[in-house]
Amino acid sequence: MTNTNNGGLPAGRASGAMRNVFAFLVLGLILAAGAAQAGPESGSAPLDLNRATADQLETLPGIGAVKAAAILAERDSRGGFQSMEELEAVRGIGPALVAKLRPLVVLGTKKAKGGKTAHK
Repeated sequence: MTNTNNGGLPAGRASGAMRNVFAFLVLGLILAAGAAQAGPESGSAPLDLNRATADQLETLPGIGAVKAAAILAERDSRGGFQSMEELEAVRGIGPALVAKLRPLVVLGTKKAKGGKTAHK
């Protein structure tokens, strides 16, 4: 007579099945953790440079707190960005970083002075 567990499987098969379930559970947790570390912007719509906050800008590759603040200052002085190349006026941002950011950002409607959206 074969030794069985409560599920009717032989004891060796039951422990193997449990190992498989455990392995898939661990794999799922690892994949979920990797997706969480990828950042909140990785799977979402492009970031609007004319509306983004400093915290949102910092989620972009190559943009830390100092560059985010500089981007906001440049945006405010211009009344908004009209082209991606205008980002090169920000200290520490050159053509290579602009090219890297291009697929991740858009230039939406500019903000008017006082925080209101400019109308065309």
